[in-house]
Amino acid sequence: MTTPLYFRNLEDLPAPLPTTSEILASNDIIKGIETWATRKVVGVGKYFIAKYSQSNDQIEGENLLFLERNNLQGFAPRLYAMWKEVDGTLFLVMERLYGNTLESLWPTLQESDKDHILAKTRDILLQIRDIPHQGFFGSVNKSHMPHHLFYWPNYPNNISGPFTTEQALIQGLIQKSRVNAQDNRRHSYLADFFQEQLTGNLVVDGRMPVFTHSDLQRKNILVEEIKGDQNRKEFHISLVDWESAGWYPIYWEYFAAFLSLKWDDNWCSKVAKIIDTWPAEAAMMKMIYQDLWL
Repeated sequence: MTTPLYFRNLEDLPAPLPTTSEILASNDIIKGIETWATRKVVGVGKYFIAKYSQSNDQIEGENLLFLERNNLQGFAPRLYAMWKEVDGTLFLVMERLYGNTLESLWPTLQESDKDHILAKTRDILLQIRDIPHQGFFGSVNKSHMPHHLFYWPNYPNNISGPFTTEQALIQGLIQKSRVNAQDNRRHSYLADFFQEQLTGNLVVDGRMPVFTHSDLQRKNILVEEIKGDQNRKEFHISLVDWESAGWYPIYWEYFAAFLSLKWDDNWCSKVAKIIDTWPAEAAMMKMIYQDLWL
């Protein structure tokens, strides 16, 4: 039996919603083309994108609704429907946004166009960071931290959150290091190091969370070339893949972007045009990331 989680009013839809069968039959595969892929993103007609998997988390849909409730529209897809099938597969049907990824366009862009696109992307991130915080670090539904670094089976609060302070958030990652080591019958000397050396430098008492996309990569920035005033070239920018978004420390957007840098072109320096840089925090957090995830 299908479990409905969200359905937009019919009068607000651009066309009838695709059925589960139509989604599964789509050959317009955007992500997950590999035979082993368990998560897929497909296009269904002119208006819809569908994302489906048994490992999907409905937090992405809730994030899109959260942005809409805060009157932040035009740069993220609208959620049209979300439901779960009897086998546990979660389906999200979203607005189909047009454009090319900044990753595919990057080698062909003039430097002036790059800077213009980055400035517009920065404006989007400033808008979401201006959303008044709700006094906790975690998902918009007040559950666990959405980023995979905080994953642990059954999402225990002391590891996965939500957290009331930045100190508790870092302690959660340290606790994950300890538990992971214990499960492998060893002592986490890295956790000792994190506790003794890093917490004082990473944590600022009283610093509040900010809403963060948490996966800022060129593949998640869509660029559509449009006609501006007097037929001048202009760009419309959208951000996709909001599944990791939530309330994080102020440096997290830079840290998450830093993790994905490949250091093979000038994107690594251009990131500073989009978000404030936190190189010391990013370097310290990368040590934790390498311990917990790699």
